[in-house]
Amino acid sequence: MANTATLSGSFDPHEARKAFPALSFSGPKELPWVFLDGPGGTQVTASVAAAIADAILTASANRGAPFQTSLNVESIMRQAGEDGAAFLGIDEPDRVIFGPNMTSLAFHAADAIVPTLAIGDEIIVSRLDHDANVAPWVHAANRAGATIKYLDFCRDSMTLRSEDLLPLLGKKTKLIAFTAASNALGSLTPIQELVAAARTTGALIVVDGTHFAPHHLPCVDQWDVDLFFCSAYKFFGPHIGLMTGKRSVLEALTPGKVRPAANTLPVRWMTGTQNHEGIAGFSAAIRYLRGLGKGGSPREQLTNAYKQISVHETALMQIFMDRLGRQTQWHLTGIPNADCKNRVATFALRGPTSPLIAAQFLAEQGICAYAGNFYALPVTEALGLESVGGLLRVGAVHYNTGEEIHRLWDALDHLAANSAK
Repeated sequence: MANTATLSGSFDPHEARKAFPALSFSGPKELPWVFLDGPGGTQVTASVAAAIADAILTASANRGAPFQTSLNVESIMRQAGEDGAAFLGIDEPDRVIFGPNMTSLAFHAADAIVPTLAIGDEIIVSRLDHDANVAPWVHAANRAGATIKYLDFCRDSMTLRSEDLLPLLGKKTKLIAFTAASNALGSLTPIQELVAAARTTGALIVVDGTHFAPHHLPCVDQWDVDLFFCSAYKFFGPHIGLMTGKRSVLEALTPGKVRPAANTLPVRWMTGTQNHEGIAGFSAAIRYLRGLGKGGSPREQLTNAYKQISVHETALMQIFMDRLGRQTQWHLTGIPNADCKNRVATFALRGPTSPLIAAQFLAEQGICAYAGNFYALPVTEALGLESVGGLLRVGAVHYNTGEEIHRLWDALDHLAANSAK
């Protein structure tokens, strides 16, 4: 059995796992649960849980008052802005906007974009995306009388291509939305190539980084995108969403808000009392990630940490692909390689049983995996898989091990052998 600590160089997943209490929970047969459900949400560290609990106890107040609990809220928000800027790759903490989740923030932004659209304008969305980066823009188009165009993904590379985007662009193109990584298939998209093509129109460029962020460090300013979304629960934090963008865009749009709320960033976008304890948990998740790396600045620490994560996850992908190639019953829908420049460690499978039966069997073996369309409805519709229950999806993050990948494949091989009887 492969030693992932050796394969990954200096990164030791077994040491990293000590930070996550859930990874020691016993499942069926008194074996530890195998959490290969990362694409649907990751486990949190003990430090994240402690930060949430501490904030509830010491910062249960609203902002703007001189007493201590309110001052503690201000400290949480100030720190979160700095942590968010370092994580997202932006230079101004006041461009870090928090909300309930990526989906809610995207609909919030879409509502603000509607007044900028006219009848006959065009919005481009992708068939590789989670519907959270499709439905808000379709909603905006329907309200404004604009037209929706779909950017399909290449069936060979299972990603988006700039050459497929270019024919869709025109003078009426006002917004282009695409994912940084497919939450269903694991494909990475060529962000900067797509942005370069989109910039020929002057349209707003919107990127969903939710599935990208657990595996690669966002570089929002470097990518030159106008709006960017992600969710902390995908990168070891609590259920809370983040949004950022260019200052010119965030200030030009008019989001809905109550009259007393300030019209300055980031408050003009953050409606109501925020989930301060969740935001404190987000900062704790960033501190955890920084602790995996080395360097002087928080961004340098995060960059180093993600380099180690990438090496380790590549090793996990190699183990997965090796076991995939040893059998013939399970088929991968996605890029059939372990190149971290093309994909993340998310794998969509079709096999001898329905995806739901496979997921139920894995759960009985103490292995967490999802079945269905994972809200990436455009993907399963495009591939004609909705009628057969979608796909079985497994996904690894840095706390997973090679031993767990082998345990997954042992279970899948057993299921395939018994389904043939």
